[in-house]
Amino acid sequence: MSKKSEKKAAKRSTAPKSAKTPTVPKEAAEAVAQPAALDSRLPPPGTVLQKLDRHGAVRCECTIEEGGIRYAGTLYRSISAAAMAAAKDLGLSNKTQNGYAFFGITKPSRPPKDPLQALERVWERYHGQVETIAKSVTDESRSQIAAAIGSHAKAIESLLERVA
Repeated sequence: MSKKSEKKAAKRSTAPKSAKTPTVPKEAAEAVAQPAALDSRLPPPGTVLQKLDRHGAVRCECTIEEGGIRYAGTLYRSISAAAMAAAKDLGLSNKTQNGYAFFGITKPSRPPKDPLQALERVWERYHGQVETIAKSVTDESRSQIAAAIGSHAKAIESLLERVA
C-alpha cells in the first residue's frame, strides 16, 4: 500500500467530529433546552396530545410540560420538533412538520375551492354578529363600537383597493 492510500485510509477511519464532543447528561441537556415560556397556542401543561389514524387508533402521543413537549421520553423545545420526531418514528419523510396541525391543535390552512362562496360565508357570519352586537349597544359602549366598526370598514376598503 502506498503512503497516499495509507493517509486516505487513516482519514476515512477517523471518528466524525460529532463523536469527539463530550456527552451531556440528559437532565442537563433538558435544563439548557427549556424555553422561557410555552407558546400561548399550546394547551396547559399536563395535556396529552395524540395523533390518531383514520380509524381512531392512537399512532403517537406527546405530553405538554412546563419546559416543553415530551415525546418518547425526550423533551423538545417546540411542538414542531416533537412532531418531526414522531413523524420520523412513523416512517414519514417530511423535512418540516407543523406540530400544531400534526397533533390536531389547529387545522392546516387550505385555499377555498370557491373563494367567492367562502367570502360570502365569512361576511354573513361577521354581519350577523355585528347586527346582534349593534342591537345591544348601550350609551356607554356606543362610541367604542362605532369606532370599531369604522376601523373594520377602513380595513375592508384597503382590501378592496388591493383586489381592484
